[in-house]
Amino acid sequence: MTQAVVIKSKSYGIHLVLNPEMEFHDLTQAVIAKFKEAGDFFKNAQIGISFEGYDLTMEQEYELIAAIESYTSVNIICIMEDNEIQQACLLAETESYIRNKVAKNAIFHYSSLKPGEELHSDTGLVILGDVPAGARAIAGGSILIFGALDGFAQAGAYGDSAAYIAALSIDTGQLQIANILLITQENGGRGKHKSGFLRRKKPEGQTPQIAHVRDGHVIMEPYTKDLF
Repeated sequence: MTQAVVIKSKSYGIHLVLNPEMEFHDLTQAVIAKFKEAGDFFKNAQIGISFEGYDLTMEQEYELIAAIESYTSVNIICIMEDNEIQQACLLAETESYIRNKVAKNAIFHYSSLKPGEELHSDTGLVILGDVPAGARAIAGGSILIFGALDGFAQAGAYGDSAAYIAALSIDTGQLQIANILLITQENGGRGKHKSGFLRRKKPEGQTPQIAHVRDGHVIMEPYTKDLF
């Protein structure tokens, strides 16, 4: 490979082909220069990114993203990997209304939570990773998870019932939107809670899912373009 960096356009954003023979510092400078050359082409873009060629560590990936965002107006919303691209693109791109509403004032968290960890945001929340059992994600706005949701999540924590929770997969009985709780048999819930309940529509396979309020109840269903 003769060039230091090649930028390829993808449906989810951009794919960087990096020269594996370069020192990382020099490669970072080459990436910055390449994006500067692009000028206004990526102006104010919110995109995913993927890498090829150079065997990057997670820290190096974050360094490259920080460099790109420091020298341009690009906002990198997620790092894409081969086995995640198809599902993550569906969640991020099928409905521009959802993505823009979440990302506009959202807090971004660039890793999975750990069991026992709590993450709070007064606005929206975008998690680029998993929320495992024992972890808690709470947001005043909506929550978008580029990973699996197995722990507790509450959207619309200050009473916003228009908020929603979307993830690549949801396998938890611990969901809340505004004051509407999921009541499970394990928690003693046999009837409708006065604030509503969650009706599960369990998808086949790992279909991206969204939980949102409809007719006073929390509905969880596969995430498609036809939801809104």
